[in-house]
Amino acid sequence: MNSPISFVKGHCGWDIVTLLVGEQIPPGKELETALKIISPPVSGGIEVGFMYQTDEGEDIRLRIVDSTHKTWIPMCGGMSQVIGKAVVETFFRERFNLKTEGPVVTVQLRTDSSMVPLQIEVENGKATKVTTVMSEYAAYLYREGVEPVNVLGVEGIKVGYFLILDIEKLKQKYPDVEFAQLKPGPHQDVLRQIHEAYMKQQDIEEGLYNILYDMNAEGPGQARIFSRFYEKTPSAISIPWEFQCGTGTVAVGIAMAEQGKLPFKGDKGKVVFEWGSQKLTPDPYGIRTSELNIVLEEKKIVSASFNHSVVEILCEGQLTIPGY
Repeated sequence: MNSPISFVKGHCGWDIVTLLVGEQIPPGKELETALKIISPPVSGGIEVGFMYQTDEGEDIRLRIVDSTHKTWIPMCGGMSQVIGKAVVETFFRERFNLKTEGPVVTVQLRTDSSMVPLQIEVENGKATKVTTVMSEYAAYLYREGVEPVNVLGVEGIKVGYFLILDIEKLKQKYPDVEFAQLKPGPHQDVLRQIHEAYMKQQDIEEGLYNILYDMNAEGPGQARIFSRFYEKTPSAISIPWEFQCGTGTVAVGIAMAEQGKLPFKGDKGKVVFEWGSQKLTPDPYGIRTSELNIVLEEKKIVSASFNHSVVEILCEGQLTIPGY
């Protein structure tokens, strides 16, 4: 497989992704290709997305491989944000024959979890804001199961394949541990014990998607959120800052709804999340945020959409896969 592959690389708040033209990959070689792109010497990011042309009622068929499980995953919210910019600003616009003059462009993505519409605000040929509609994805998580769990004496919420932990609950058992810290420390040992116990409890063999949150916002938000994924072997990507997770944003929203901790009254509202702690992990972008808009029925999320504050295209071109 020596033929160059057309690609776009981008990120949303340090969630780095590589997007490929799916038809350029030989059938049956997709997973192998993605794992080579994730790993050195390519080091193409946390996820790889295969984008396919389709006539099934959606604009783009999307399949995703990630570096945590090192296999196919049902959805990546951050990747959808990058796709929103890529279909306006890169060769993908012509590839999928999309009309992107604006001011708002809608693109229908079909993922392994659900249909995911993108609402893209366009100005002077640039995507200025991408809103990912996650209503069907929220329904997918509910079908996968939402229930309270107790792991080593810490109460949490299982939301589909996510483990959501309220830092307030963690502090009840570990009052002297700073879970908002990203640098090495006691928090990593505690979380690893919790992760491994939960994986055993839930019969999970590979990696785990764990998100922490608290209500101690430092800037414009209402809550803070922290991606704390678990991998048996270190990721090919080492990121010194907190990375954003769109699917995790929705999962935390579901957990907050279950726990009665949504920061608004009534059945419709918005949660603004800050990613990490700017005090403990100063970020070059400053305080990055995600805005989650939700509608509830009987305390369950029936409509959800989000956007990240930082979404950038890094490069596009031709990618050659290592020959080993």
